[in-house]
Amino acid sequence: MFKKVAAFALLLTLCTSSYAFAACSQEEVVAKAQEFQQVIMQAAQKDPQKYQEVVTAMQKDLPALQQANNMDAICTFYDEWTEKLK
Repeated sequence: MFKKVAAFALLLTLCTSSYAFAACSQEEVVAKAQEFQQVIMQAAQKDPQKYQEVVTAMQKDLPALQQANNMDAICTFYDEWTEKLK
């Protein structure tokens, strides 16, 4: 389980490193990703099923957002999932 969480954390870090100028700045995306990372790690321990749901959504939705290079959508994505997991 810890390896999955660590791999997921690495994915988040890599996902936020390539963006520059937008309404939602790169710094905001990184901050949101870090907050999300903390929440998802807690969720992985408390509710593995919910964790798996999030991982599946991340694998499905986040690459499309990154390819579109839409920082606002990525910020919204992190905000929504952070709230769902709290």
